[in-house]
Amino acid sequence: MRKILTLLLCSFVSMAYAQQTDILKPKALILKRFLEKNHYQPLSWNDTASIRLYNRWMELLDNEKLFFTKADIAVLEPFKMKLDEEMNAGQWQFFRKSVALYRNRLYRVDSIIKKVSAKPLDFSSNENLQYPFTTFAADDNELQQRWKKYLKWQVLRRIADDNDSTALSPADFIAAEKKAVALQKNHEEKYIKRLLGNSPEDFEKDHQENYLNSIAWCYDPHTTYMNMSVKDEFETQMSASEYSLGFDVEENDKGEPEVSFLQPGGSAWRNGELHKGDVLVAVRIGREFKNITDLTESEIEAVFAGRDKSDTEIKVRTVTGEIKMVKLAKEKISSEEEVVKSYILKGNSNIGYINLPGFYSRENTAMQKMDEVSYDGCANDVSKEIVKLKKDNIAGLILDLRYNGGGSIWEAMQLAGIFIDIGPVASMKDREGKVRFLKDPNRGTIYDGPLLVLVNGASASASEFIGAVLQDYNRAIIVGGTTYGKGTAQSILPMDSARPDPNKKYDDFVKVTGEKFYRVNGGTTQWTGVEPDIDLPDVYSSDNYKEKSQMSALQPDRSKAGNYTALPALPITTLKANSDQRTSASPYFNAVSQYIQLAEKNEKARSVSLTWAAYLQQYKEAKKLYLSLSEEMLPAAEQTSVLNNSFDKERFALLGEYSKEVNEAYLKNIKTDPVIREAMFIMLDWTGKK
Repeated sequence: MRKILTLLLCSFVSMAYAQQTDILKPKALILKRFLEKNHYQPLSWNDTASIRLYNRWMELLDNEKLFFTKADIAVLEPFKMKLDEEMNAGQWQFFRKSVALYRNRLYRVDSIIKKVSAKPLDFSSNENLQYPFTTFAADDNELQQRWKKYLKWQVLRRIADDNDSTALSPADFIAAEKKAVALQKNHEEKYIKRLLGNSPEDFEKDHQENYLNSIAWCYDPHTTYMNMSVKDEFETQMSASEYSLGFDVEENDKGEPEVSFLQPGGSAWRNGELHKGDVLVAVRIGREFKNITDLTESEIEAVFAGRDKSDTEIKVRTVTGEIKMVKLAKEKISSEEEVVKSYILKGNSNIGYINLPGFYSRENTAMQKMDEVSYDGCANDVSKEIVKLKKDNIAGLILDLRYNGGGSIWEAMQLAGIFIDIGPVASMKDREGKVRFLKDPNRGTIYDGPLLVLVNGASASASEFIGAVLQDYNRAIIVGGTTYGKGTAQSILPMDSARPDPNKKYDDFVKVTGEKFYRVNGGTTQWTGVEPDIDLPDVYSSDNYKEKSQMSALQPDRSKAGNYTALPALPITTLKANSDQRTSASPYFNAVSQYIQLAEKNEKARSVSLTWAAYLQQYKEAKKLYLSLSEEMLPAAEQTSVLNNSFDKERFALLGEYSKEVNEAYLKNIKTDPVIREAMFIMLDWTGKK
């Protein structure tokens, strides 16, 4: 009887899969027709596109090659060059087979984890883990051995983290191992459970949306299918409560909670220690830190949501692998005048400094005229800060756009107009090849003195827009690392194969790339990014962080050059020579260069020792490098002297303790940042004030 019930249940689940897949097929075909009409460069569904979709889907399911075996791949690989037929209304089989197989493999791996964790792990044998895995496991036995090594690595990492990389006695190691194994087992089981979802129906629905996103990704990395009824769990917890830590979180490709957005004016924005791409590792609950992935939903809710204004301490892992602690307070988003802040860097003259983590815009109802809606955002806020800085007689201005992932192009236009008198600032090209030039919306400038713009590999989109136009006009010196390389613009539209009906309620939307933007000289930031005039070693320099690493990224091209008059050439050669001399003697920038070499090596392959003594040695060497990258490790004698501008100095004297604490933290970040320090030296060389 039990066997019959089991067969009936399996049949029911299979029928549910088939029914839901039948829903997916027409939705995928609508998405395809929508993109054919609206995407900048519609995709031809042929064998090449089929391979792209297959590779993307398999990457999402098992990028680390910890679930599927070669036998599984043998079942799926025949579809590799047939998905174009499915997208052209052929038989629809691949999704159903891949998802059913993936679900079975998750259950199998869950059993492997339980089996491996049930016995003590042997850390005495002299073995290594070669990571990342380049091929799928031959069979279940090899997959089990792979998981055994992988778990040993993660257990060793936990032990090293928990004991601050301290050598342990045999007895202490046994106790630490027992604790770490239990935590890692719990972590992996929760991870598998989360991948499986609450029910087969939820599992199927989630993967439908992932598959639609994979189809959209094939057109370009920024085209995305969006079901507005589904919200990311972490993102909801972060932003829906009355009080917020001021940042949103999304899962990265490894399933880790990663900072995806800083809310303008929020606690994280003003603190300055958190950046897009940082991975949340642990949070303080009571007297100890607990790994984020080990927490229950209710525990996470208690930490990140709520109406109190209590401090929250979290540990994050930066792109370099450095683990750092960030202290934030849950609070309502700050008032508009507090979003952008300016500071004075003290040398032989005053240098102004403004950090802008993102381009934001907000509706200004007070300025509406008739039926028009005006917008007031970061450009206006930056303008106000420049007015303050002028009262402190600045000799030059540093605009920091590092980690700035972009935002409103309108605000980028406005911001460019602050520094450029008149003329085009960029051009936009649509799918028909029509080019329209974007002009400085306001005649005149607010600041016409020496200007330096800081960028890095995490500067994207609107921040690249600014760097490019100021570089083309010879209006600013661009300093740092080559930017991300996103030169496209997106809009969110209802997913409809026909013209959207304003009276129809839509559940499905698409963020679609409809235009490219170009530099005023006719060049592009797409794929190539903005190359700095003076380059500094940058931890985001690897192509793996850039747009060009995405197989579906649109290729670079040229457009019409605008009719503009560049200012006289800037003295870049001399300034670069002086900067190169300083950075070559800098322990920090030398450490960044070492990290870049190590990261490039590890991206290809690395050998992880799985005995405690050997692993601890590797761990200490890596930690030493990470510590040398820490901005707080600058000797006091080399730190930058930084002050609030005169206006804010008076205002902060009247504010509460938390505002003062945040301000002190931000001042500390600036004075201990070697990149800001080097930017100030370049500016002092330029203005002859050093």
